[in-house]
Amino acid sequence: MTVSEYLRRFKQWRQQLCVDRLIVLMLALSNSLLLMHCLNSKPTVELSLPFMDAQVGIQSGKASQAYYEWWGLALAELLGNLNTQNLSFVESRLQSLFSPNLYQQVQTTLNQQFQQLRDDKVSMSFEPLSLDFNEQSQTVTVAGNSVLSSGNQRLSGRKTYSFRFDMILYRPVLTALQIESDLK
Repeated sequence: MTVSEYLRRFKQWRQQLCVDRLIVLMLALSNSLLLMHCLNSKPTVELSLPFMDAQVGIQSGKASQAYYEWWGLALAELLGNLNTQNLSFVESRLQSLFSPNLYQQVQTTLNQQFQQLRDDKVSMSFEPLSLDFNEQSQTVTVAGNSVLSSGNQRLSGRKTYSFRFDMILYRPVLTALQIESDLK
């Protein structure tokens, strides 16, 4: 091998090394961009809920409108159809939905009201008629006809439930609950 041949090969290897370094640099850059994208994106979970025509999507901090509406309607049905036999069941289902700052306040009130319902042997029924969702406040409003009966006494009228949900780690958390009633 001559010196000129050696210098020619050396120059080729050096050029190849520069190209290889450039390729490795581009791969490292693309991998770091992909890693940043993966760490910043929240995966979406698609669900098919009972009595829903469309699939709903849930992300870590938010969900689709249909998901909020489904939860609002389910809670309105749960709270609106009470009797002495299902009060314990309703109470246990509600406990897992309250946000920590709302839990103690609502739990105390619910315990008192549920005990009063047990003592008075009250039964309530609710027939939902309308369902509205406010996207800005993430509030679901369910309105309908309600009947309250205790012994021979029977009251009927309109009742409106308003629920505000937050999504925390793909789980709905009830942050506000308002019930308006005009039973007569």
